[in-house]
Amino acid sequence: MVLRGWAPQLRILAHSSVSGFLTHCGWSSLIESLGLGKPLILFPIGSSNLGLIARLMHWKKVRFEIERNDVDGSFKSDLVAACIKRVMVDPEGEQLRANALAMKEIFGNEELSNKCLCEFTQAIENI
Repeated sequence: MVLRGWAPQLRILAHSSVSGFLTHCGWSSLIESLGLGKPLILFPIGSSNLGLIARLMHWKKVRFEIERNDVDGSFKSDLVAACIKRVMVDPEGEQLRANALAMKEIFGNEELSNKCLCEFTQAIENI
């Protein structure tokens, strides 16, 4: 498939054949993926805050991160493939898949999201 411009990421993630999401670790992508209960395969590049996001996702046990070369930061194709397999089908990824599905209760709850946003906005306004 070749798309020019933005891909309809949310529609793609929502499809029943998608059982994991390889992501660059952008916060919006993580929210969309976990809102649909999809486990994460982290491919962090760029921004310095990605390490913090990756650690948070590790702590919540909803992701595997693709191993990289410590010297130059490169990735090997066999390690990428192994990580995808672990997340999507291997027994080792079973708990991760269950945790991501459980996160759907929080990240997929629009009412809760709106409530938290309103409370945050009020707190900022009261400063």
